[in-house]
Amino acid sequence: MKNLFLFALLLLLLACQQNTKTNLSSPDNSNTITFEIDQSGILSYAVKSNEQEFIAKSVMGFDLKTQSLKDDFTLLNYEYKTHDSSWKTVWGQKEEVRNHYNELIIHLQQKNSGIFIDVIARAFNDGVAFRYVFSKQGKLQDFIIMDELTEFNFAGDYKAWWNFADYDNYEKVYYNSPVSEIGDSIKYERRPDKEERANMANTPTTIEVNENLVVSIHEADLTDYAGMNLLNTKEGQKLKAHLTPWRNGDLVRASTPFKSPWRTIQISETAGGLVESDMIMNLNPPVAYETTDWIETYKYIGIWWELHIGKSAWAEKTQFGKPINRPHGANTKNAKYHIDFAAKNNIPDVLIEGWDKGWDDMEGSWTGYGIFDWKTPTDDFDIEEVCAYAKSKGVRMMMYHETISDIDHYEPAMDTLFKMCRDLGIKTIKVGYTGDVNYDYDTKTYRQHHHGQYMVRHYKKMVQKAAEYELLIVNHEPIKFTGEQRTYPNLMAREGVRGQEYNAWSKGNSPEHGVVLPFTRILGGPIDFTPGIFKMLLPPKDWSKEKFRVRTTICKQLAYYLTMYSPMPMAADLPENYEGNAAFQFIKDVPTNWSDSKVLNSKIGDYYTVVRQERGTDNWYLGSISDENGRTLNIDLSFLSSDKQYEASIYADSEDAHWEDNPEVFVITKKKVSSKDKLELILAPGGGQAIQFKAL
Repeated sequence: MKNLFLFALLLLLLACQQNTKTNLSSPDNSNTITFEIDQSGILSYAVKSNEQEFIAKSVMGFDLKTQSLKDDFTLLNYEYKTHDSSWKTVWGQKEEVRNHYNELIIHLQQKNSGIFIDVIARAFNDGVAFRYVFSKQGKLQDFIIMDELTEFNFAGDYKAWWNFADYDNYEKVYYNSPVSEIGDSIKYERRPDKEERANMANTPTTIEVNENLVVSIHEADLTDYAGMNLLNTKEGQKLKAHLTPWRNGDLVRASTPFKSPWRTIQISETAGGLVESDMIMNLNPPVAYETTDWIETYKYIGIWWELHIGKSAWAEKTQFGKPINRPHGANTKNAKYHIDFAAKNNIPDVLIEGWDKGWDDMEGSWTGYGIFDWKTPTDDFDIEEVCAYAKSKGVRMMMYHETISDIDHYEPAMDTLFKMCRDLGIKTIKVGYTGDVNYDYDTKTYRQHHHGQYMVRHYKKMVQKAAEYELLIVNHEPIKFTGEQRTYPNLMAREGVRGQEYNAWSKGNSPEHGVVLPFTRILGGPIDFTPGIFKMLLPPKDWSKEKFRVRTTICKQLAYYLTMYSPMPMAADLPENYEGNAAFQFIKDVPTNWSDSKVLNSKIGDYYTVVRQERGTDNWYLGSISDENGRTLNIDLSFLSSDKQYEASIYADSEDAHWEDNPEVFVITKKKVSSKDKLELILAPGGGQAIQFKAL
């Protein structure tokens, strides 16, 4: 009888082990992630917020080239930790960030292979995250991931904001659909001539569960892994991780010890709460540099917009394989004109694109191989004279390197090029990555994707090398931002978006576009959107009958300096369009570094109002934007210091302003206000409002 009892107890213990559930809740108990190992040894998770489960049972694991890590797992043990600290940003939307979470570490072993794997989960008040960790072990040393099995199995067909995944380009239109229609290439316009992937979305993808619950799926600390896309499995509302591959089909090449990026699920009662969340940054390591006093934030102008609207050209004689009939923009005289304007208006940097030789050699596309050396100026541009002239005016040239994604040549040259920039007194390099990665004209092939592990590694090398020369980096055509500005604060901004330039030569961006980006793309990190366009109707192109235009009002462009967050925003229009325009004063005044930021109201795709406190002062700035609809928003000013009076300089759409019919009219008013006051914001269709609150 005793032996029978012991046998029954053993069976019970085994059954319990095979159906293990473990919960982790946030410090305020609002968010919970639950992990389970079923009888087949398959690991899964589920997530709920305020008792509503919005991610149902979702499988985890990997397929390696030599081994499946999908099932047959047994729980060895687990441990709980809690963490609560604060850290100061070098720059950012806040000066101080609280990092408060509960942590669960699950130690697993696959029985048949003997491979060990840990899952580390963290639950914050603003979301949950988990990552996979492979310890150094004899049974797994070098390995290749062929599939990441992580699922996001939504419990309902919720409303989602997404854009088509693309292994090489994030510059996409955003769509709003049920989760089950994400990536639907029949219902939504897809460009099959490019690399847009059917049934697949980029991240961040943001999902409105109900009126009181909004979540966003993304990743954090992407530094040696492939970028994650979301595959619509067409099984209900189930999305699955889909990694951007190496050209031979490998997804991730690794050696133990190794850890994946964090899989992040930001959670908030409002869309604005996602914007205020610090979770993505908190999941990245602390700053990597001993000193950061060489890092600064500021605005810049440049020879850029004139290239896009066709006033001048990047090249001297031929551009993209065709003769050009307009002047080369980056000449010494034009550079000095921009430097003079920047000096007069206290703008530190002048971006100059097209200054180096190689643009004439591109054969009909943005693709090239070995055509740039990134140090030889064009015949009409004297870089030493320009940099010396800028220095005499208290201004700097911002260097532009268009790599054409020619990494084979650019990466070995970075040390020499970055030293050249430092010696010339240049502080910031904008590095572009148009074209196919390592394209070879002889074989007509390219060797890697932009968003795979190869390029993820390259971007890390680049920002680390720039830091050796105390240089700042802005990237165009980049990998996604995943909060790494915390670790590498000389990484100032990334484009990675369908930005302002699309208005110059395509059907342009809709009035709604700008009211979607803060709740999607910008959740990952700062954006280089190039705001500040004042002339909305653009010159005609000799190759098109279409009338090109910017689909906003001037005041919406001003508000972008608050809503399109960047520590290094551009005043993107031509200097002559700023001269004599009273709205330019706001661009001159608006700061680039903040002590605090608060979202006053928000609805994805409709409207967004944010206020930010200038770092080191009691001054605040407000930006409010709308979609194609005009609207009135009421706000209170309780964010202002209660013991101070303020002068509010209000830049508002005129009564008859409209993005389509009358976009360039505005009124400026000034009034005294305090924290007890309320304001009515009246936004035109496609419009906005920008306010400076200056402490008296």
